[in-house]
Amino acid sequence: MGERSAILLVMALLLGPAPAQWISAGVAGGVPISPHSQSDGARCLGPGSSNCGPNDFFVKPYAIGPIIDVNFPYGFSVEGGFLYERFHKDLTQGFTAPHGGLVNFGHSYSASAGAWLFPLLLKYTFGRHRITPFVDAGATLRHLGAFDGKGVQLDFYLQPQPTVIHIENDRDLDVAITAGAGVRWRVGPMDVSPEIRFLHWTSQHYQPAQNQAMLMLGLTFPALH
Repeated sequence: MGERSAILLVMALLLGPAPAQWISAGVAGGVPISPHSQSDGARCLGPGSSNCGPNDFFVKPYAIGPIIDVNFPYGFSVEGGFLYERFHKDLTQGFTAPHGGLVNFGHSYSASAGAWLFPLLLKYTFGRHRITPFVDAGATLRHLGAFDGKGVQLDFYLQPQPTVIHIENDRDLDVAITAGAGVRWRVGPMDVSPEIRFLHWTSQHYQPAQNQAMLMLGLTFPALH
């Protein structure tokens, strides 16, 4: 099953129970509004080589997926969801043999990986008006898949040869302390919820930036009352 099919399946499973009185379900998307990339500048495979390239690591500027709210009395609710992100890595690196040797191997590649974010947030909504502010806080878990791509590698004769890249991630989950604030706006049969969300990742493992801010937009079908 492809990634797009998996997203549609998860969305359908979450949207199914939407009519329940205590559940709201929908979809959310986000874009970064803080730095979401890092660069070490351009490098070459070896001295005098014309095969030079960037050294960048970044997140594609989007996150999207299904969300679900479990509603409680007195304005409290719990939000969970699955947000899909795409990571990309460009690397050019040369290696010079020790002790002044002439052999210089290196590689240059471009690879991408998919990631799932799992936000679990406690939310408080100030009242039940048509336009109502809210705050939320909790944690976001991230599962990052393997990086796959293509590139070139210098052989023993310093000639570039095509190669396939596959880099396994050695961690199952990363965690971000998460907090946000926004407004819920009732528009016809659904709620539109713009939000500014801040994430502080507790590890820098495959993170372009440890502190991130995102502009989120949720579209949910509210619980029936």
